[in-house]
Amino acid sequence: MVTSEWNWWIFSSLVVLVSLCAAAATYPPRAENEFRSGHAGGVDAPRTLPPASAVFAGRRLELERVVTHPARHDYRATLFLITGESGVGKTEFAVQAAHRLVDRFPDGQLFMGFRSHASGAGPLEVRDALLDLLGTLAPDVSTATLDTSQLVNRWRVTTADRRMLLVLDDVTEAKHIEKVRPNSEHCLVIATTREDSIAGIDPDLHLRLEELSEHEAAFMIAEIMRRSSCEVTGTTVDDLATLHRLPLMVRHAVSQLLAGASPDLGRTPGRSRGTDALTLSFGRLSSRDRLVLQRSALHPGPHLTPVFAGALAGMPAEEAEEALTELHRVGILHEAGPSYGFHDHVRDLALADGRHRTGEQEPECGCGCKRALERLFQASMDMARDLATAINAPVVTSVDSHVLTRVRSMTEGEALACLSVNFDDLLAVIRLAITRSWNQTWNLVSAVAYYMRVHRNIPQAMDLLSAARRIAVRADDSRGEAVCRLEISRMERTRADYTKARDEAECALLIFEAECDLLGQANCHSELGTIDQHTGKYADAAGRASTAEALYCRENDKRGRADAQGMLGMLERRNGNYPTALQHLNSALPLFHEIGNERNEAWIRIEIGTVHRQNRAYDTAQQNFRVARRIYEGADDRNGQAWADRELGIVARMRGQHAESLALLSEALRVFTELGGTRNRADALVELGSLHRVTGDLQASRRHLEGALAIYREIGNKRGIAWTELELCTLERLSGNLDSADAHLEMADSIYAEIPDESGRDRVRVERSLLAALRRRTPHA
Repeated sequence: MVTSEWNWWIFSSLVVLVSLCAAAATYPPRAENEFRSGHAGGVDAPRTLPPASAVFAGRRLELERVVTHPARHDYRATLFLITGESGVGKTEFAVQAAHRLVDRFPDGQLFMGFRSHASGAGPLEVRDALLDLLGTLAPDVSTATLDTSQLVNRWRVTTADRRMLLVLDDVTEAKHIEKVRPNSEHCLVIATTREDSIAGIDPDLHLRLEELSEHEAAFMIAEIMRRSSCEVTGTTVDDLATLHRLPLMVRHAVSQLLAGASPDLGRTPGRSRGTDALTLSFGRLSSRDRLVLQRSALHPGPHLTPVFAGALAGMPAEEAEEALTELHRVGILHEAGPSYGFHDHVRDLALADGRHRTGEQEPECGCGCKRALERLFQASMDMARDLATAINAPVVTSVDSHVLTRVRSMTEGEALACLSVNFDDLLAVIRLAITRSWNQTWNLVSAVAYYMRVHRNIPQAMDLLSAARRIAVRADDSRGEAVCRLEISRMERTRADYTKARDEAECALLIFEAECDLLGQANCHSELGTIDQHTGKYADAAGRASTAEALYCRENDKRGRADAQGMLGMLERRNGNYPTALQHLNSALPLFHEIGNERNEAWIRIEIGTVHRQNRAYDTAQQNFRVARRIYEGADDRNGQAWADRELGIVARMRGQHAESLALLSEALRVFTELGGTRNRADALVELGSLHRVTGDLQASRRHLEGALAIYREIGNKRGIAWTELELCTLERLSGNLDSADAHLEMADSIYAEIPDESGRDRVRVERSLLAALRRRTPHA
């Protein structure tokens, strides 16, 4: 086109340029030493890939196909599917391939195991996978109120502009892949499965792995022995390589050699190589270690700890830990951080070994298995209760109050960290308890309900509580039903569904009254009072709080008494009774401090600061808000930090520090929106509306206030509606729309009279006087 005639130089240049562009769209191969030294470009990128084994034999052609395969160009992640029989090394291959590709995906390299084939173990649900992935990739994004479809959407939005690599291990269904597959052509998913194919999945590359050749197996054996500084004859290596060609069995055979076992692992007629090698290894174990192995195979979670192993085997955790150490030494268990894990093939054989020795036909039917699982359920419940005590979860029933008031051995922060580490295992135990309809399932679920409401996922918690409630109803366990209903009420209230929350709490209260359970009644009155407070029924809320406090005093429950005093102080503040409010709040503060409940101590600090702000004691108010914010920051409570920021923003506005106020209130609104805090978001919108009104941006003020009013009406928050109507009245007055201002004012006044809220009515009277004065000056307005 440039020369109007054929030119070989220009044509050759174009060919080179097109070739370079095509090459840039692929994963070009690199030298083996470069593969091993590669690292991700993003310093802070999340990396949860397990370490690759130092010795890896064979698979060179398969790896070459992975690293040279071109990327997609249709807004979906490239998908590689790795298939093969159990023990053939699918997971190790995927991890090795992922480590060779990490620097092409600098925004993160994540590993997620679905445990689909681990008999007796709890397969990972898609919702759990999404919660874990989002928690790792975007820890500041709240998932507390999201259901599974919303989690899928949030994951796709979060990964849309990232270059990420994701390994999905042991999948069996299309949903395992499709619901976590990023909608980004810059991402790569490597999935492993035993299946030859998965219906509904069309991978970009499908590799089926076969067993190693004798040469590859021999190299693997010799190299592991060399790296362990152990000598072995060539004949022994060749004999083992002839017998063992699945990587799992090769590594197990070498572990036996290193542990001092005889290398003669000959085959028994009629048995497979893998089965024979492992069962021979089981036979060499002591009776204690073999029992721990067999019973530990029943554990449904991904992390086998001495506590769980000891409970299943019926022995102290210290003794179980010795057995686990030995099982790891001889190559039967693998180490996963501070805990241990099974290969699913080893787990299956261990379960079969247990059934063979005890004569049980199925693990669900044997008496030994039933007793082992009962012990596991009880140990899990004890652990959950201890941790619930340490994080200051509310005690629900009088029957269990003595259990949850023991002396704590860890701080709240340590307990939260422990719950985070053990949560997947506790969740797996809960699901197994639900499957087996264990009568005390409600006790186990309720022990983690507070943690799940504050730190995990509310829809997931509600599903578990509903299942536990059904079990309690079938078992005619009224107290269990009431506890589940009360916890569900708290979940619904947190989601701002006040009608459902009230129904559940009232049903729970009737049951607790019939059971003569005073602490249960106190908790129900407290919950109903909180609902009344959210919906603007302040007189009813105060009555509920007073009733709850009297019951808490009879049960000597300090946490409950402090909650009730805090509620009464908050209600008195909203009614304008500031001295009485401070009396209640100053009674609650030392109680929370005494029991080490820092998060609620921060709540009281916020309330005390608000009283001082409303009395124009701005320095004292700021001091309390800043103390509260430090507490929330230390507890990693983003909602509390945003709450404190909002209060500090209000003080800054009142002091005329408008730029600082805008920054604080905007940040609070952003966090509340991310966390899904409906009412908190509306509160922040009103405050921003007030700020924009003060600074003269009436259009922005109207936009924020109308957004808040819509939210308050949707959730039925009368106080919020009245507050926003009053702010709109002020805005219309400043805009000269006096008739509209009157309409907003009358709406606010009627709601404040209904609630009642004397503080709000005081503001109405002031605004009415201003409107009357304005009309006198402009009689034709």
